[in-house]
Amino acid sequence: MNEKRPANDAERFLRLAQRGERGQLTVYLGMAPGVGKTYRMLEEAARRQAEGVDVVVGIAESHGRSETAQLIAPFEVLPRKVITHAGHQLEEFDIDGALQRRPGLILVDELAHTNAPGSRHPKRWQDVAELVVAGIDVATTLNIQHIESLNDIVAGFTHVRVRETVPDSILDSAEVILVDLPPEALIERLKSGRVYLPQTAGQALSNFFTPVKLAALRELALRYAAGSVDRRLSDDLALGSGDGTSPDDFVVAERLLVAISPGKGGAQVVRHAKRLADLARAPWTAVVVESAGVRGVTGEQREQLAENLALASSLGASLMTVAATDIAEALVDQARELRASQIVIGKSRRSRWFEWRHGSVAQDVIRKARGIAVHVVPLGEADEKPVRLRDPHPYLAPTLALALVVPVALLLAFAEPFIPSGAIDMLLLLPVIVAAITLRTKAGLWAALWAALAYNFIFTAPRFTLFIHRPADLITFAALALVGGTIGVLAGKVRQRAETSAGVARINAALARYAGLLVGVSDRTATAAIACREIGALLGVEAIIVADEAGRIVVRGNSERASLTLVDEAAARWTLEKGEPTGRDTGTLNASDWQFHPLQTSLGVLGALGLARAGRGRIIRADDTTLLASLIDQTALAHERLMLEDEARQVDTLRTRDRLRGALLGSIAHDLRTPLTAVIAATEALPATGEYASETRIAREEARRLERFLGDLLEASRIEHGAIEPRMESLDLTDVAASVLRDLRQDREDGRLDLRIDPDCPLVASDPVLLRHVLINLIDNALKFSPADSRVELSVDCTDIELAINVLDRGPGLPEGREALFERFARLEGSDRVGGTGLGLWIAKSFTEAIGGAIAATDREGGGARFTVILPLPDGKADA
Repeated sequence: MNEKRPANDAERFLRLAQRGERGQLTVYLGMAPGVGKTYRMLEEAARRQAEGVDVVVGIAESHGRSETAQLIAPFEVLPRKVITHAGHQLEEFDIDGALQRRPGLILVDELAHTNAPGSRHPKRWQDVAELVVAGIDVATTLNIQHIESLNDIVAGFTHVRVRETVPDSILDSAEVILVDLPPEALIERLKSGRVYLPQTAGQALSNFFTPVKLAALRELALRYAAGSVDRRLSDDLALGSGDGTSPDDFVVAERLLVAISPGKGGAQVVRHAKRLADLARAPWTAVVVESAGVRGVTGEQREQLAENLALASSLGASLMTVAATDIAEALVDQARELRASQIVIGKSRRSRWFEWRHGSVAQDVIRKARGIAVHVVPLGEADEKPVRLRDPHPYLAPTLALALVVPVALLLAFAEPFIPSGAIDMLLLLPVIVAAITLRTKAGLWAALWAALAYNFIFTAPRFTLFIHRPADLITFAALALVGGTIGVLAGKVRQRAETSAGVARINAALARYAGLLVGVSDRTATAAIACREIGALLGVEAIIVADEAGRIVVRGNSERASLTLVDEAAARWTLEKGEPTGRDTGTLNASDWQFHPLQTSLGVLGALGLARAGRGRIIRADDTTLLASLIDQTALAHERLMLEDEARQVDTLRTRDRLRGALLGSIAHDLRTPLTAVIAATEALPATGEYASETRIAREEARRLERFLGDLLEASRIEHGAIEPRMESLDLTDVAASVLRDLRQDREDGRLDLRIDPDCPLVASDPVLLRHVLINLIDNALKFSPADSRVELSVDCTDIELAINVLDRGPGLPEGREALFERFARLEGSDRVGGTGLGLWIAKSFTEAIGGAIAATDREGGGARFTVILPLPDGKADA
C-alpha cells in the first residue's frame, strides 16, 4: 500500500523528537493592556490544574485588581528573586527556582518585561525561552505592540515607539491565543478605573487608547493570530499528521491566484485581484494558461495579454505560465499546488448559445474548485472574436483526410467478400484516427465525414449512390459519423497535449542547456557572450549585458552590434541604480529602444540585461514572459557565482601572502632573539656614568625597543597560528598597572605616566599575560607618538556591568583612515601613528578580543588620542 510521506523522513523524525523534548509555549495575545490577558491565562490554568496538571505561578501581576488576585490565590507562587540595584531592592522572576521546581506548567506574566540589571537574562522572554528548552510548559501574556516585526507598523498609527519588544522567533512555535475585547468595552473599563488609576486613565484615553488606534491594534492582533494558526498548521502538515490528511485538504492564510486572459477585461481582473490581496495582505500569483486557443491568439489581443501580465507584475504579482489543454482544470490544479485560498477570474457577458457551444471557464472553475473560494469579476461585453493565426491552406486538411480515407475504402471494397459485414464500418475509423493524430482535429473531423460518406456510397444499397433505403443503414451511417467525429476530437486533444508537453520539455531542455553553458565558463566576458547569444536565440531578440564600471556604462556580450544612445544609457543606468526594469514597453524611460532588466542577486544588482527587437511590436511576447524571468534569474546567479569566485581567489591569495609573511617574520624574530639577548646583557653591564653615559643609555633603550619589536613579531606569529589560549584569573588591576609601569621604566621619578584607578573597581577575570601585553603596547604607542614634555594618562573606571581601561595622550590625535588603525601592519602615513612594525595595535586588539573584551580609539577632548579597552563584568559589580 502506498502512503504519502514527507520527502525527508529523517528530518521529520528529528523535528518531532526536538518538539517532544521542548516545552509548549502558550501566548495570550491582546491588542492593548486591560483586555483581560492575565485573567484569561489564570482561568485556563485553573482548568488545567483541575485536570491534574502541576501548575505554578512564576510571576503574575494583579495590578491592584481584586478579581485577578483571587484567581492567583489557589496556585503555588514561586518566591521572587531580590536584586539590589542602585540602592533599591527589586523583585524579579527566579528562573533558577523555576528550573529546580520543574512544574508541569508555569505562568510567567508580561513576556516583554525587561529584567533588572544583575539578572541572568536582560529580558524575560529569554527566561521563558530557557524554560521551554528545558522541557517546561509555559503560559505568558503579550500585547501586539511588543512584537518586533510589528513595531514600526504600531508606531506608524499610534505615534508611540515601544522599546520593549519580543523577537518573532520565540513566537514561531508558540500557540497564540487571542484575547479579544471591543474597543468600546476597553474604553469603558479604562474610564471605570479597572485598568489604570484615574489620573493615569485620562492621559491614556487622550493618547494611546483612542477608538481609532484601538480598532487598528485590534485588527493587527486578529491578523497576527490568524497568521500564527496558519504557521502552526503548515508545520504540522510538514511533519505529517498520520491521520490520512494532506495539505490539499486545508486552506490556511490568504493566498490569491488570478487568471490572466488576452481580453481587455483582463486588466480589470488584475486590479480587482490586487485590491483583494491588499485587503487580505496576501501574496498573489498571476497565471496564464497556454492552451491551444491562447497560443493561437495574435495581433492586438496578444499585445493585450502582454500588457495584462506587465500590469500584474508592476502591482506585485508573481507571474506563472502553465501549459495545458483544459484551462479550468489547470487553474484549479495550480491553485492547489500553491495552496491558494482564492481564485480570481473574469467572466464576460455572452449569449447562452455561445456558452452552450463553447462552455464557460468560470463555471468550470467553480465546479472543480472544491474548498477554494472563487471570485468571479463581471466584465462587459466580450471582446471581438479573437484574431487567430489564419490557416494559409484552408483546403489542405479536407484534401489530406480524403486522401487517407479513399485508399482504405477501396481496399475494403476489394476485400469485402473476406471481411464480416459488421467490421467494415469499424475499419473505416482507422483513417479517422490517423488523420486526427497526425493532422490535428480539423483533419480528423473531415476524415470522419469522408468515412461516413464512403461507407454509404460503397457498402450500402443502392451502391454507388448517396441514397439510403434501409433504416439500419441510416443508423449505421449516423453512428459511424458520430463515432468518427468523437474519435477525431479525442485524438486531436491527445495530439494537443502531446504538443504542449513537448513544448514544456523543449523549454526545460533549453533552460538546462543554458545553465550548463553558464557553469562551464569562469569569466564575465565569456558568460556575457553566452548569455546574449542563447537568450537572443531563445526569445528571438537582440541581447546585451551592461554594467557600471567607474561611472561608465560598459556593454558586454554583444558590444560589436549594440549602439546605445543617451536615452538608452540613461535607462540602463536607472536599472543598475534602482534595480527596476526600464526602457521600451515599461513605465520608465520608454523612449529607449532597449528594455533593461536588473540582474538582481543577494550581492546587489550586478548588471542589466538589455533586449531589443526590430519593429514597433512588443519586445517580449506574452508567452515568453516567464521564460525570460527564468533566464534572468540564471544569468544573475551566474554573475553572482563569478563574483564570489573572484572574491574567494582574492581571499585565498591574501591568506597565502599573509601566511608566508607571518612565517618569515616569525622565523626572523626567532633567529634575532638570541643575539639580541646578548646585546641587551652587554649594554646592561656597561656603566651608567662616565664619558659614554649618554651613548650607553641610548643603546639600552633602543635594544629594549628592538626586543619589543621582536616580541611583536613572535606574538603575531602566535595569533596567525591560533596559538592564543587565555588562562583566566581574578586580577587586581592595580597590580597589573604597576607591573606594566616597571616594564616600561615609567615607575621612576622621570616617568611620564599618570595612573588613576577607581578604588571601587572589583577584581576582573582575565589573562594576566595577555592583558599586560595589551597595556604595554597601548602605553608604549602613546609615549612614542606624543611630545616628550607631555604626560600620558592610564585610568581605570568601572560601571555595574563593565570595566574601562583608558590610555590618553596629548599627541596630534587620530588621522583620517582611523578605521584601519587596528589592522595588521597598519601604519597611517601623515599622522603621529607612524613608525614601528605596524603590529602593536593589531596585537592589542587580538589579545583584547581573546580575553572577551573590546578596544576602540577616539580623539581626546583638548587634543590627543584616547584608546579604551572594555572588559565585561559578567556577574555585575555588586556581586564581585
